[in-house]
Amino acid sequence: MKGLLLIGLFFVAHYTFCQTLDLTELGRVVVENRMGYWRDTEDTVTIENIDAVNFSPLKKQGVPNFGFDYSAYWFKMDVSNKAAETTWLLEIDFAPLDQVDFYIQDSTRNWIKMTAGDLLPLRARDVLHRHPVFPFTLSQGQTQTIYLHIKTISSVQVPAIIWNQEKFARASYHVQLLNGLFYGAMFIMVFYQLFLFLSIRDKITFYYVITLLAMTNVVSFFQGYNFIYLHPTRPVWNDIFAIITGPAFIITATLLTRVFLDLRKLNKWLDYLLLANMFIDIFIAILMFIYFRQISYKYHHYLVFSHCLIASICAGYGLYKRYRPARFYLLAWVSPFIATGFFTMGNLGLLSVYLSTSNSGLMASCILNMLFISFALGDRWSILERENRRAKQAELEREQGEKFRLEEEVRNRTVEIQRQNLQLEEVNHVKDKLLSVVSHDIRGPLGSLHLALNLVKSGSLSASEFQKVSEDLEARLTHTTEFIDNLLQWAKLQMRGETFEPDRLDLSKLADESVKLLEPECAQKNITLKNHFQGSFEALADLNMIRSVFRNLLTNAIKFTKPNGTISLSAYRVEHKIIISVADSGVGIPEKNRSKLFTISSVATQGTKQEKGTGLGLLLCKEFVEKNGGTIWFETREGKGTTFYFSLPEFAEASDEVRDTNYEVRRKFRP
Repeated sequence: MKGLLLIGLFFVAHYTFCQTLDLTELGRVVVENRMGYWRDTEDTVTIENIDAVNFSPLKKQGVPNFGFDYSAYWFKMDVSNKAAETTWLLEIDFAPLDQVDFYIQDSTRNWIKMTAGDLLPLRARDVLHRHPVFPFTLSQGQTQTIYLHIKTISSVQVPAIIWNQEKFARASYHVQLLNGLFYGAMFIMVFYQLFLFLSIRDKITFYYVITLLAMTNVVSFFQGYNFIYLHPTRPVWNDIFAIITGPAFIITATLLTRVFLDLRKLNKWLDYLLLANMFIDIFIAILMFIYFRQISYKYHHYLVFSHCLIASICAGYGLYKRYRPARFYLLAWVSPFIATGFFTMGNLGLLSVYLSTSNSGLMASCILNMLFISFALGDRWSILERENRRAKQAELEREQGEKFRLEEEVRNRTVEIQRQNLQLEEVNHVKDKLLSVVSHDIRGPLGSLHLALNLVKSGSLSASEFQKVSEDLEARLTHTTEFIDNLLQWAKLQMRGETFEPDRLDLSKLADESVKLLEPECAQKNITLKNHFQGSFEALADLNMIRSVFRNLLTNAIKFTKPNGTISLSAYRVEHKIIISVADSGVGIPEKNRSKLFTISSVATQGTKQEKGTGLGLLLCKEFVEKNGGTIWFETREGKGTTFYFSLPEFAEASDEVRDTNYEVRRKFRP
C-alpha cells in the first residue's frame, strides 16, 4: 500500500513538472510551481551542459521561494503557444534580484540569452521595466523550453508570469496607476506635515515626516522604483539602498515612537528595548558596508519585524496607562506588524511568495499607518489645544483674580489711608485737647504754688493759713504728678515706645500690692477697699501695663466714691479667661458722658471732693488691656455706683506657641 502511494505521488509530481504551459488567447499565464529547478551550489552549470542537469519538480504550491541563499538556481519550463499572438513577455515580478539570465532557442537551435537584474544598468535590459522582463517569439502551435538562471544575495523568489504585449501594457498601466495613487497620497501627506512642522515647529511632526519618507522608501525599493528613477546607471546603489533602507525606517520610527509616547517617562525598559533594537540594526548595517555583499539582508527583516512588534507593545502599554492618543498609535503599528510579519516570512521562504512580492500588503500597511498616526497626531493636538485653552482660562482666571486682589488691596489701602487720616485727625484733636489740659492742669497748680511762695516770702501768711495753703498745694501737685505719669505712659504707647513683655502674671499678688499702695488715699475719705481675690489667678500679660490698669481703675473708684463708701476688687474665670472687676458705690457715670468714657474727650471730670480728673487714665487702661489680648467695659447706675471689668487670657490655657512668641512681641514693642 505504501509503495503504491509513493508511486502515485511520484507520478503526480512528475505530471506537475512535465506539464506544458499553454499560452492562450487570455494573454496571461501565471507559472507558479509548474517548472523544474536545480540548485547549483558551485555555480558551474552553463547553458551548454544544461542537458546533463536532472531538474527537480517544485513541491510547494504557489510561487517558487527559496529564501536567502547564495547558491545559483536554474529553472526550466516548457511553453506551448495555442494563441494567434506570437510575441510574448516573461516577467519576474520581484525587483531585488541581482541577475536573471533568460535562455530560449531560436529557429536554428542556437541559444538566445537576455540578462536583467539590479546588478546591471537599466539600459542593459531588453525591456525598460522595474522588473526583469524578457521578450520572446513563439509561433502558433510551437513548443519551446525556457531556462532561467538566477544568482542573487537577496531572497530567491521567482514569481514568473507570461504575458502578451497588450495584456502586459494594460496590467502595467493599472499597476502604475495604483502605485501612483499610493505614492501621491504618501507625498501629499509628507508635504502637508512638513508645512505643518514649519508652522508649529513640533518635533513629533518632523519625526513623522521622515518616518513617512522612510516607509515610502522601503516600498519603493522592493518595487524597483528607486533603481528606475534615482540611479538607473549606477546599480551599485541598489546594494547601498538595501543596506540603509531598513535601518533608516527603524531609526525614524524609533524617534517618532519615543517622542510621541514620551517613552522615557512611560516605561524606561521599553525605551531601552526599542533603542537596543535600533542600535543592533545600525551595527549590522555598518558591518554590511565593511563586508560588502557578504552579510545577508535577512537580519534587516528580523529587526524591522521586531521593531514593529516593540512599537505595538509600547503603544499598547501607553493605552494601558490611559494615554489617549496611544489608541490610534497602537492601530497605526498593528498593520505594519502584520504586513512585515508576512513580508519577512515570505522573504525567508516560509510563506507563499504571492503575499510578499505583490507589495500590496506593504502599501496597505503604509496607508493605514499614515492614517492612524495622523489621527493620533490630531488627537494629540486636540488634547494639547484643550490643555492650552484650559491653561489660558486658568491664566485668565489668575489674572482676573490678581486684578481683583489688586483692586481689593487698593481698596484696603484706601480704607487704611482714610483710617490713618482719621487717626491723624484724632491725634491732632488729642494734641489740641492735651495742650488745653496741660495748659490748664499744670499752669493752675504752678500759678498757685508761685502765689503761695510770694505770700510766704512776704510774711503775710499766718501759720494756720500756711498749713491750709500747703495742704491744697499738696493735693494739686499729687493730681498733677498723676496726670503727668499717665500722660507720659500714654504718649509712649502712642509712639510705640512702651515695652510689651507678656509673661506669667500672678494677679492676686498684683491686687494685694495695688490695694496696699492706695490704702492712704482710701483712709483720707474713709472708704473701705475690699479685696475679694481668692485663690490663684495667673494670666499671660505685661506686669507694668496691668499694674497701671489696676492703679488707674482703683484711683478712679476712690475719686468718684463718696466718703464712707466701699470699693470691691474681685476676680473669676470664664471660658479660659480671667475677669477682674472694680466696683464702687460712688456717684455713677452720667449718661451723656458714657459714650466718651474711653476717649480723650472725657476730660476735666471732678471727684466727690472736687478731685480733678482728665479721663486719660481710662484711655490708657483700654489700650493696655487690648494690647494684652483682653477687653474692658463697664456697668453703671447714676447715683448708685460703677463697676469696671476687664479680661485677660488665663496663663494655664495659653498655648506654647503664644508663650514662645514672647520674644517677637517684645521685639516689636520695644523702643
